[in-house]
Amino acid sequence: MPLYDKKQIGANIKKARMNKSAQLGFGYTRKLLADAMEEPAHIITKLEAGEYYPDYEHIKKISEICGVSIKFLVGEEFESMESYFQAIRAATKNQKKNPPRKHCIDSDFY
Repeated sequence: MPLYDKKQIGANIKKARMNKSAQLGFGYTRKLLADAMEEPAHIITKLEAGEYYPDYEHIKKISEICGVSIKFLVGEEFESMESYFQAIRAATKNQKKNPPRKHCIDSDFY
């Protein structure tokens, strides 16, 4: 099975966090996950939103903390950071790069 896209990975990270909530019997918040990972909470928000592919260390930590496999999170089991990054490069090599547009006050793009 190929590497999931970043939105699916984000949804799976959220599912893993919800699974942890069910195991603990209380809401395992983004803040709690971020604290366990020693990261700021906004990182978890961005990961769950699928804004970018998480790095290998984040995937490993989320997997360990939430008690799910790396395969559950990203679609494949990776043994190394390099194999994970190769899969990301392969998955994204044909995607268009669309830079975000800035809006002027009168709604014209610049």
